[in-house]
Amino acid sequence: MSGLTDQIRHSVNNPLISTDFNFTAVLDDVLGTVGLSVEDAGGKVTFYGGADPLIASPFFFASASAVALAAKGVAASAIWRERGGDDQDIAIDTRKAFQRFSGFADGRWEQINGRPPSYKWNKYNPFAEVPFFRKTRDGRHVIALNVYPGLHQKALTLLDSADNAKSINEAIARRDADELEQAAAEAGVIIAKVRSTEEFFQEQQYQQVLQHMPLISVEKIADGDPQPLAAGASTPLEGIRALGMGHVIAGAGIGRDLASFGADVLNVWRPDDSEVEPFYWDTQVGMRSAYLSDAGDDRAKLDELLRGADVFFSNRHPGYLEQVGLTADELAVGHRGLIHAQVLLHGAEGPWATRPGFDEVGATVSGIFALGGTLEEPEQPPMLPIVDNIVGWLGTVGVLEALRRRAVEGGSYRVRVSLTRVCLWLISLGIFDKEFATATAGSTAEHSAIPPELFTAKTPLGTYQGMTDQIEFSSLPQGFTTTVLHPMGADQPEWLPRATNPA
Repeated sequence: MSGLTDQIRHSVNNPLISTDFNFTAVLDDVLGTVGLSVEDAGGKVTFYGGADPLIASPFFFASASAVALAAKGVAASAIWRERGGDDQDIAIDTRKAFQRFSGFADGRWEQINGRPPSYKWNKYNPFAEVPFFRKTRDGRHVIALNVYPGLHQKALTLLDSADNAKSINEAIARRDADELEQAAAEAGVIIAKVRSTEEFFQEQQYQQVLQHMPLISVEKIADGDPQPLAAGASTPLEGIRALGMGHVIAGAGIGRDLASFGADVLNVWRPDDSEVEPFYWDTQVGMRSAYLSDAGDDRAKLDELLRGADVFFSNRHPGYLEQVGLTADELAVGHRGLIHAQVLLHGAEGPWATRPGFDEVGATVSGIFALGGTLEEPEQPPMLPIVDNIVGWLGTVGVLEALRRRAVEGGSYRVRVSLTRVCLWLISLGIFDKEFATATAGSTAEHSAIPPELFTAKTPLGTYQGMTDQIEFSSLPQGFTTTVLHPMGADQPEWLPRATNPA
């Protein structure tokens, strides 16, 4: 087994009754994954204000969030300095980092005209009921998180069930967990068995893929001329164009990040796509939004957009990019210098590579829910998501570093991050004794969440209130100055004029 396995076993076997967390060491490890260091920011990185646990959960959610935000800040600062910007000191209030991580679920921080987002159609979807756990015939638990319309209908067909929780639970209770999970995988439906960490270590997907996978993968896949980033820019990513197929949270979050640092980001939806309102209001911020189908004139328009893009990012379901010819290898042939970023569930290879799912699936199979409760009675943390935003931030670190490498050595790059791999990283950071976590969370100001920094802006949807990134730079500009929140499909599929030519 690997070093990751040993780290996780140590966490599981040594529950903590201390709130100590070595931010510096963890940040160094994350940055080192892509060849960066704190020194690339030019100044110092400070974590302050609070410490886990902030909620009654055994995991270091706030600390992991703060580290991922800081890593993103360092990567952005490195590009800023390459373009002639000042050295940066970076500070993160851990309590505010936690809000940035999970604040969309609160309903207070992201609003339009003073109204919180609604779950609308998901409110009436029995697959979206919390808690997610459903018992199988062999006494195990699964989650069946088929919350989007297409998944919803396919899951009902697989289960031969009526569209209500009672019928769904009865259908699941008639089958064994392993058999049902495999049948769901073959049908393209989301059903995953709750596992312990030790059980997951025995899965081929862990042994062949996940234990060897870096937290952030940045791979040069084709040669090409350097594309220097022009000095004198007003933001770190001025002149950069990013084309996205980002939805839900993690993939779209990469687009939001790039926009916040000054890139022109256009997110593309298929005409029949839909999105949950809280997710849209959280992660579609900063991006323009256009509809394009997969064929005909729309595909020709997409190819035209790709010819002008510096970055392509996606978190579409497994196999989609292969079906429509948008893999990193395919795009590298005709689009020299493109940075291709992809959010995956379990990884790009291995027996589970084609399984669909969200971060809750990664938490289910990796042991997070079993550790939150027990294998017999699993528990979700008292908030959502599990790692989604963190995955997006780490993906952004990879994209920023790929842009920096392209400026110096040229080439096309593939960036990958995995929801399940980041779940494993979260476990490896340490696990609190559950009684200690419950007693400590909220007991002092240090262990209590505080309101995040907010901003407001006029948008076509109304007056939007949202969270800033909760990263305190000494001078680096970050924010949304042109696009803040547009309705889905509201924009033309075209690029804005470049403010600065990155070449």
